[in-house]
Amino acid sequence: MSTVLSQPAPTFGRSSVVRREWISMGDAFAFIVPMLQAVEIPVAGTLLAADLAMVVALPLALIRHSDRLKLKPIRTILMLGGIWLVSQIVTDLVRESVSEDYLRGWIKIIFVLINFIVVWLVVCGSRRRFIIYTVGLSLGTIAAYFVHPTIDAVLSPWKFSLGGPVTMLVALFGARFKEYRILGVLLPLSVLAVGHIYQDCRMLGVIALITAIYSIFLMSQERESLGALRRATLILLVMMGIGGFASIYSYYAKQGAFGKYAQQKTEAQSAGEGGALLGGRREILASSQAILDSPILGHGSWAKDPQYSALLQQRSDDLGYKRFQGGKLDDLIPTHSYIFGSWVDGGIAGGIFWLYVLVFTVYAIFNASGREPLLPFFACIGLMLTWDILFSPLGTPTRFVAPFFVAAIILFRRFQTNPLEFEWES
Repeated sequence: MSTVLSQPAPTFGRSSVVRREWISMGDAFAFIVPMLQAVEIPVAGTLLAADLAMVVALPLALIRHSDRLKLKPIRTILMLGGIWLVSQIVTDLVRESVSEDYLRGWIKIIFVLINFIVVWLVVCGSRRRFIIYTVGLSLGTIAAYFVHPTIDAVLSPWKFSLGGPVTMLVALFGARFKEYRILGVLLPLSVLAVGHIYQDCRMLGVIALITAIYSIFLMSQERESLGALRRATLILLVMMGIGGFASIYSYYAKQGAFGKYAQQKTEAQSAGEGGALLGGRREILASSQAILDSPILGHGSWAKDPQYSALLQQRSDDLGYKRFQGGKLDDLIPTHSYIFGSWVDGGIAGGIFWLYVLVFTVYAIFNASGREPLLPFFACIGLMLTWDILFSPLGTPTRFVAPFFVAAIILFRRFQTNPLEFEWES
């Protein structure tokens, strides 16, 4: 079989040159496993075949590469993740959660940690494998839409299924051809941002635009690190980009340029005193109160209490927000956020876990030099992870993607602090 000379799949440190096959078992794993998102198993809520593949791979990954878990960010995340799991178990025992709910809650956390470990050990040490996994993850997410779409995805396919993986692929393309800054980065990401607007997907539109601004700015001024002036300039550019995007979108949406649905939603979300951002994520009005009511222990897995849904409606009305689509009321405490959802369910330990990841991610984004490999892709992932931690629910699809995002940001940060430690294969 044909072979090539390359770096070994991956060591974090000095490595020797070895001969390897064009397609190794690790490469096949990196592509096939994320594709298995398309296969669902109705056990303890919903498991993915990809989850089970990660469990099978875990022992071998630990045997072969356990030394990679000794790095400081990895140890900290696993420690905080373990505390989060213990806290969730204690909360469910105290709250006497039903087995159907607590099994789903515990399994969610367990798979977040397992998937993170396997992705870090198997995928993140090799440039080739990292790219293959990204492509497999994107295609697997798209395939999952066609095999078992959620209700939201059926109503809005681009926003809830297709837009995210397409954004990842375009950002990866930009990273691969980042030396062609206009044609490789700015143009495709800007076109994508416009496409997101017309698909009523503002968040991904902003992310695509800011990724382009961020990447072009850093790559045009490659230095050891960001100085205070450059950091302030970058923040100003990002804020101007977000503000400009939001203003243009809001104006044309209210004129009906993006359809009746987008027009009604924009009017409803921007009518209240807290502006469009709070209007689009009103769940914080209820989840914040739930956290205040039980800040340490939490309310239990899949926490239910109808008073918080009623509180959400009351506070929304008090702030002047219009009701949109009737807002189905159920017993689940509204959260719609990794950090708030984990805190409400499992107590402060869940909140601390995601707060640590959030701070780490933001710090990595604002401390890049512009010389990191695949910079536009890491920027895109960092922005998506930041948004998700603050404003997206941690459910079956996202809990498989989130560990990859976290591992990618840790890799991004280590490129900044230890550039000579990594010799990614080309």
